[in-house]
Amino acid sequence: MTSKVDEALGDPSLTSRERANLELVVMFRGLPFNERSKYTVDGFRPARAGMANLAVINQVTGPGYRADSIPDRVDEITGIIAHGDWVWATWIIRGTHLGELYGIPATGKPIEVTEVGQWRIQDGRIAEAWFLVDELALVHQLGLLPSHDGGPRQ
Repeated sequence: MTSKVDEALGDPSLTSRERANLELVVMFRGLPFNERSKYTVDGFRPARAGMANLAVINQVTGPGYRADSIPDRVDEITGIIAHGDWVWATWIIRGTHLGELYGIPATGKPIEVTEVGQWRIQDGRIAEAWFLVDELALVHQLGLLPSHDGGPRQ
C-alpha cells in the first residue's frame, strides 16, 4: 500500500524544489522537538500552535505540549501537497494522554484527532508554520465535556 507521502513525492508535476520541500517537512515532522531548530530559520516560531485555544483557555504561556504529553504519539499523514515554497498536510494524531497537555493533567485516555499544518520553506529551511488541531474532538475524547445528563462524557 502506497502512503500519502509516497504518492505526493511520486507526483511527476513536482519541481525538484517542491520535492525537496516535501522531503524536508516530512523529515522535520519526524524529529524530536529538541532537534528541529537546525532545520528552521533563526528565530523561527510557528504563527499558530496546533492547540492554541487550549493554551488560551488554560492560561498556558510556555510550552504546553512536551514529549511526555503523548509519549506514544504516532501521526498518520492523510494528505500532503507542495506548491512553490509552501507545503500543506493533514494528519491524524494517535496516542495516549499520559502527561500534562496545555494545562490538562494526564487522563490516561487514548486520543485520535486530526491536525492540519502549513509550512513555508526559505533557502532549504522552515521559515513559517501554522497548525490547527481539532481541539473539540480532543477535549471530548479526554472526557472534559459534559454529557447531556450533566455528567462527564466517557
